[in-house]
Amino acid sequence: MNRLMKRNLAAKLISVFFALILWLYVMSVVNPRITREEMNIPVQLMNETVVQQEGLVVRGDPDPTVRVRLTGNRDQVHRVDRDKIDARADLRGHPEGTSSIPVEVTAPGNVDVDWSPQYITIELEKVIRAQMDIDVEIEGRPADGYVLGDPQLRPDMVWIEGPESKVNMVDRVVAQLMLDNHDENLSLSLPLRAVDHQGEEVDRIDVRTDYVDVFAPIDQLKAVGVDLDLQTEAAEGYVVTNVTQRPRTVTLRGQRNVLAEVGRVSTEPVILDGLTESRDLEVPIVFPDEVTPFDDQRVTVNIEVEAVREEVYELSRDVLRVINVEEGLTLDRDSLPETMNVTVLATESAHEAMDPSMVRLFLDMDQKEAGTHTFEQPQISFPPGVEEGVQSSQLSPDVLNVRLLDPDD
Repeated sequence: MNRLMKRNLAAKLISVFFALILWLYVMSVVNPRITREEMNIPVQLMNETVVQQEGLVVRGDPDPTVRVRLTGNRDQVHRVDRDKIDARADLRGHPEGTSSIPVEVTAPGNVDVDWSPQYITIELEKVIRAQMDIDVEIEGRPADGYVLGDPQLRPDMVWIEGPESKVNMVDRVVAQLMLDNHDENLSLSLPLRAVDHQGEEVDRIDVRTDYVDVFAPIDQLKAVGVDLDLQTEAAEGYVVTNVTQRPRTVTLRGQRNVLAEVGRVSTEPVILDGLTESRDLEVPIVFPDEVTPFDDQRVTVNIEVEAVREEVYELSRDVLRVINVEEGLTLDRDSLPETMNVTVLATESAHEAMDPSMVRLFLDMDQKEAGTHTFEQPQISFPPGVEEGVQSSQLSPDVLNVRLLDPDD
């Protein structure tokens, strides 16, 4: 046996030697040892669920990456797919605040792995809750002659939950109501969104109630007259010359069936006695149940008060006019006194505007024949701007004898 082993020993040693030389050649020339770098390999954050159970979440939206160096034989290095490089950082056990967390990188195959950085910086923050009111954002409009009433929400408040920094960004929770010429009440279930001051939705916020039930009343508009319930009495020596109100109509809003029963509205009663000067006041309008004003809620009232005094004016007989005179008859002006006096009780402004030549006395000669006729206190007409302020007038003489002439006599 030993003889057999010794036989061909030299050939065997030579074969081993050449095999070794061939292997060294292949390894150094055909399949050399190389290094390959992969940039921006994403780091997977592990055990986020575990830290969330502890009331913590990663602040912001971190996207940590590392640079990985793979070293080994060419064939081994090239077999490593970039997507198969696994970089991880374990969040478990780290407290609230900023932490440096070690990164672990592995790659398939027989290669050496090195990476940089060895640590990444991650900030953990608390998960908090907050209760917020719900706002309804309106887009569009009801039909002409209708307006949207105050929407009724159920619920009207909701809880939101998320990272503290995100919750602090939330300005309000909103539901969006779309109107398109509606003239009937709406009952809808609308989704909710948490938004910031600019109306942009805040991510990573959990609105604990997904939908809100909204009842949106669509009110009708109707214009009605306003009755002024006002009683005024001027003091002695004064008179109320004019009362004006603004507005005389008011627009109401309410459900269609309710407004159908409303024809007019009135103000609250106001009693003013002993007035000696003009007054401006506001009077509230009384609205029926389930009806509200669309615009005006009060009536502005202007009460004009003036002092009155008595003046005597001399009138020429030329101011007298006869009416309804029978055909052929004429007035004998010589039968009238040349002048007459009229005592006028009127406001100061009326006296200031008085022009005696513009006053007219009217005598009705209906069915009167030729001859002398007696008239007591004929109708006196004052010019515009004066007549409104005249409280009373008395002609002197208080009896006039007027003669009608027949041309045949």
